Amino acid sequence: MAEPVARRYDARWGYRSLDAERYERRRYGSAGRRLNLRLLERALSRALEAVPAGGIVMDAPCGTGILWSFLRRKGFRVVGADISPAMLAVARRRSESFGQMRADLEQPPCRPGSVDAVVSNRFMMHLPPDVRPHVLRALADLARGPVIATICHPYTYKSFQRALRRMLGSKVKRSPRLTRRELMAEAASAGLRVERVIPVLPLLSEVWVVVLSTPRPS
Repeated sequence: MAEPVARRYDARWGYRSLDAERYERRRYGSAGRRLNLRLLERALSRALEAVPAGGIVMDAPCGTGILWSFLRRKGFRVVGADISPAMLAVARRRSESFGQMRADLEQPPCRPGSVDAVVSNRFMMHLPPDVRPHVLRALADLARGPVIATICHPYTYKSFQRALRRMLGSKVKRSPRLTRRELMAEAASAGLRVERVIPVLPLLSEVWVVVLSTPRPS
């Protein structure tokens, strides 16, 4: 049976076959991009403070495993999950993970409560808006603790420049961004609560590291 068209989005299909080594070089190869990665790791370190040392953290999707050495240095056991065989082929060359699995994140790859936390980097903003809450809920069900996701927001100098250029009639690429109110609404529709919003670099980076949890029954 053919998959519904609404589900055939790039984050699910676009990375299954690609040159993953080239992708990693382009994404993290320059000095500026390596600095961005260090800043992201600093924000992730704050987000992971409540996860116990020695806990199992699922990196989903893990891509080429670029975060694994950081997560291991923090004292976590790392499990990687990704839909792309090409990404996993590169990730498996790294020695820092506890294990890897191929997984479609709309279909949970393991039992509920199997890991202590889930980290989801550079993924949510590639999902259609109606799919994001479903995936967040699926990831939250896997974790005994938080889901930690990167989200793009509009509160930056760059976003202000884009808005000004649009007002002046220029054609400017529109990229998905969530305001705080939209973030809260999407989290609530997934049955989650936003615990923390950690800017990677205020006013300059468009990335928030967001800590989400499942509210406990009162």
